[in-house]
Amino acid sequence: MSAPKLKRREFVQYLGASAVIAAGHRLVPNWMITRASTPLSTATPLLDNLDFTPAAISNSGDLTLSEGFEYDVLLKRGDVLNPEGETYGDHNDYLAIVQRDDTTGWLWSNHENATMRFLLPGEKDDTMEYIVTRLTNMGGSVIRIEKQPGGSWRPVLPHSENFRVDGLNSRLKFTGPAAGTDRVFGESEAIGSLGNCGGGITPWGTFCTAEENYKETWGDPEMNDKPPKSAKHIQRPSEHYGYICEIDPDTRELFKHTSLGRMAHENVAFNLTRDGRLVAYTADDRVEQCLYKFISRDKYDHSAGKANRRLLDHGTLYVANTEKGRWIALDPVTNRKLRDHEFDAARVCVNTRTAAKIVGGTPLARPEDVEVHPVTGELYVALTSWEAAGIDKTKEDYFPDIAGALGRLREKDDDAASLEFEFGILVPGSKETGLSWPDNIAFTEDNHLMVATDYAINHKIKENSSQEQLGNNFLVVIPTSGPRENEVIRFAVTPRGAEFCSPTLSLDRQELWLNIQHPGDDSPNLKELSTHFPEGGDAIPKSAMVAIRRKQA
Repeated sequence: MSAPKLKRREFVQYLGASAVIAAGHRLVPNWMITRASTPLSTATPLLDNLDFTPAAISNSGDLTLSEGFEYDVLLKRGDVLNPEGETYGDHNDYLAIVQRDDTTGWLWSNHENATMRFLLPGEKDDTMEYIVTRLTNMGGSVIRIEKQPGGSWRPVLPHSENFRVDGLNSRLKFTGPAAGTDRVFGESEAIGSLGNCGGGITPWGTFCTAEENYKETWGDPEMNDKPPKSAKHIQRPSEHYGYICEIDPDTRELFKHTSLGRMAHENVAFNLTRDGRLVAYTADDRVEQCLYKFISRDKYDHSAGKANRRLLDHGTLYVANTEKGRWIALDPVTNRKLRDHEFDAARVCVNTRTAAKIVGGTPLARPEDVEVHPVTGELYVALTSWEAAGIDKTKEDYFPDIAGALGRLREKDDDAASLEFEFGILVPGSKETGLSWPDNIAFTEDNHLMVATDYAINHKIKENSSQEQLGNNFLVVIPTSGPRENEVIRFAVTPRGAEFCSPTLSLDRQELWLNIQHPGDDSPNLKELSTHFPEGGDAIPKSAMVAIRRKQA
C-alpha cells in the first residue's frame, strides 16, 4: 500500500519548541520530528539495525537483556517527588515525554493499580486504610526531567514542579456531551483518576491517560459489575470513570473527555484527516469489546495551541464493524436504532458499550493498544486474548494459552476520515511465531514494531501455558518491512511476575525507557518472593522505570 497523502508533517511542524518528542507507546514517529528542538542523534540507532543477539527465554527474577545492553533504574514505587512528600505510585504503566526546551522537559507515568500485600501486609481489603492507600497509589506522576552534562536525560527528584494525580483527591473537569448531564449525575467534574493503563500525547503537547479497569474499584452497573467491599468507605459513581483523561503539566489542569466514550480504555492514538480534522483511535480492553475512532467536527488550527482542546468537545464517535469493514457512527441523530433505545449524545458517551452493541460493532479479542504507523497511516491493534473470540480448540494447531494476535487496519484511500477499511491479522500469537498475548505496541525510528507481552505468570508454572513455553513476559522487535518483515525478535525479558509497559526512546535517542510493572506478582507469600527487583537483596519487589542502553566499549 502506498504511503498516505495526509499532511502529518505540516501538522507537527506547527507544534514548535514544545513539540511532542517521545510519546509513550510511539517512539517518535517520523512525521513528529520535523521541528524537534533537539536534533536527532546521528549515532548508531539503539535497535533499528537489528544487530543484537536475541535474548534468551528466562524464568528468573532478574531483568534480562540482549547481550551488549545494560540498564539503570530511574524511578521506583515510593520515591519522593516533591517537597510536599508526594511519592511515585505503584504499577507504573504508560510513560511519555514532552520536551519543554533544550535542557528540560516533562515525564508522565501512569499508575494503574497497587499490589496491596506489598504496601499493607496483612491489612483486610474492606478497611478505610486499604482503599485510601490503594487510591493514592493509582493515577499518575508528572515529573521534571533535565539534560545532564553528558547528554543523557534524567528525572529530577525531588522537585517543586513535580506533582501527582491520584484516585483519591484529584479533580478532573468533564468535557464533551456528557458533562453536567444526568448521565454523570449533573456534575461538572469527577474526583480521582484510576486504573490508568495506556495513554497518548495530544498534538498541543499535553499528556493523555486511559482509565481502564475502573470496575475493580467502583464496579459498573452497565456491565453488572459489583464494586469491592472497600467501596463502602468512599462511595463514588462508576459513571465518573472509564474515560480518556488529559493532564496539562504546565497549568496542572485535568480533564475527562467524555466524547471519546466510556470503557476500559487502553490508550489513545491521534491522527489527522486529509481535510484537517482531528482523529482519535481507542479500544476497549475487555473480552468481546470493540475498536473506536472519534473524528472532530472542526479542523485543527496550529495557531490555537492548547485551545485545540475544544476539538474534543464536538465530533462523532464511531465503532468498527471489522467483518464488513465499516465504521458505524454512534450518533442518535442519524441512527434510528439508538433513538429507539432512548440514546442521546450524553448516553452514548457514558454507556458506550451498549450503544456499540446496538449498532453492530464487532466484538474483538480484548483489543488493547492501538497505534498509527508513522509512514503508512495504518492502524496497528494488539488483540491480547484471541481465545476469548472463540478460537477453535479442536484444531491441531491450537495450543492452550498461546493466544492473541497483532491486527492491522487500513483506511480506504489512506484517509483517516474514511468510513470504510480493510482489517486483518498481521502476526498471530503461536508457539511458532514466538508471540503471545501482545499488549503494548510501539514504533522505532525506522518503523520497526515493538511489542510487549502480558500473560499470566504463576508461582507454579502451568502445563501448556505461555509461561511454560516462553518464560517470563518479554519485549520483541518486529520489522514492518524489509527482508525480516514480521519476524519476532526477542530483545528483553522481565523479572519474574512482571510485564513490560510503554517502550519509549529517550530524548537523545540513546536509551529505551521502559516501565516494569508488578514484579513479584506471582510470589506465594512475603517469605517466598520470586524477585527482589529493583533493589535486590531481601527487598520487597517494586514497580520501576528503567533506562536501557548499549554498553560502552
